[in-house]
Amino acid sequence: MSQPPSTNPQRSVIHLLRRVDQCAAQLYSTESADNDLTLRQLAILTAISRQENLSQTDLVAITGIDRSTVAGIVSRLIRKGLLERKRSPLDGRAYCVRLSKRGAKAVSGADRLYSRVEKKLLASVPASEATKFASTLRTILSAHSEDGASA
Repeated sequence: MSQPPSTNPQRSVIHLLRRVDQCAAQLYSTESADNDLTLRQLAILTAISRQENLSQTDLVAITGIDRSTVAGIVSRLIRKGLLERKRSPLDGRAYCVRLSKRGAKAVSGADRLYSRVEKKLLASVPASEATKFASTLRTILSAHSEDGASA
């Protein structure tokens, strides 16, 4: 007797997405063995490298990582010397973060690292399907983001 998709883990989209996430995280771990940045830390650094003067609230919106986790990641990246905290040029009461020279160097290889991981993750998927898959994921994220921004 066949189980409905919601109770059969092998057919549940939620379960499949989680398993693919685990595969991606394992590939990232293997490919990034020579650096000590987690995926979330790299996501924060990458976001900061693409836009100056971001607050922690901005980082939450851009990355989708919850506020308390972002705060912890930012603190750890500051202690590692990869980020610097400074007063916001827009609001003197607020703080924003920017990459230090070490942070800029650390994030400089991120695009190559992401490309290697994605290439390995999607190696068994035809290019046209991989493109459609990425587009579908962006559509889902956009539909379920508070402000419609994609990750």
